[in-house]
Amino acid sequence: MKLQHLLSACSLAALMILVLIPGPCTAAFIPGNNITLENRGMAWDYEEHITGREAIFFREVADREAGNNDSFVNAWELLNMELQLQKKLGESIERKPDVKLNGSSNAVKVQDVEFWLSEEALGRVLKISPLTNTARVKYSFEKEAGQDTSLWFLGTPKSEVTITLPEGFDSNKTEGLENKSTMYEDNRMVLKGRFDSGGEITLWLSENDSFKAAYLMEAVNEIEAAENETIPAEPEQEETETSGFFKIFLRQLCLSPKA
Repeated sequence: MKLQHLLSACSLAALMILVLIPGPCTAAFIPGNNITLENRGMAWDYEEHITGREAIFFREVADREAGNNDSFVNAWELLNMELQLQKKLGESIERKPDVKLNGSSNAVKVQDVEFWLSEEALGRVLKISPLTNTARVKYSFEKEAGQDTSLWFLGTPKSEVTITLPEGFDSNKTEGLENKSTMYEDNRMVLKGRFDSGGEITLWLSENDSFKAAYLMEAVNEIEAAENETIPAEPEQEETETSGFFKIFLRQLCLSPKA
């Protein structure tokens, strides 16, 4: 996902603002990506920290495209901007998919798109306080991801990324993931690094043998425990004084001579 490209698409005229705004040139879009994979889908959380003139650019776009161009961004305009970006991101992904399963984007469907724009965007357009905007896109897979499944992602070149794999899977092969490091959290492999200069990452899933062995051992233990369970015997009923009396009475009745 590339939020700055969406902002640029809102208004070509707004691009001129970056040139016309006086002041130092220190400005940046600093994006971060957090991708969580499951067997039947995934969520892509995107965070972008915007500073300097880029922050002014964002406020100017919000004021022009979602407001009344009065050099002030109010709450209604910010909400309207969220809805516009949500729609534009959905359309952008439809035109140019950013996730593929086994080399095909047709096997991946967008289920939901959400945007949360920073409240720091409120107020005067020309203030330079930094902004942090976030977005989340949820996808479903037509086929379950498993052994040897490949997943391809298109993100912002050189942006940081964290990818959490499905439980029970590792990834021994990746392409495009620079500065790669691995760790485990809650029994799931986590890959960290950044997109390459082309903004593409491909990874291949492989079953985690240790997790598989532990799962099978747990299943065996459950079966053995179930087999070893015995149904407790019903407690013997104590013979009451009354029941004893009737037994004696019936015995005497049976043994007594018939008339």
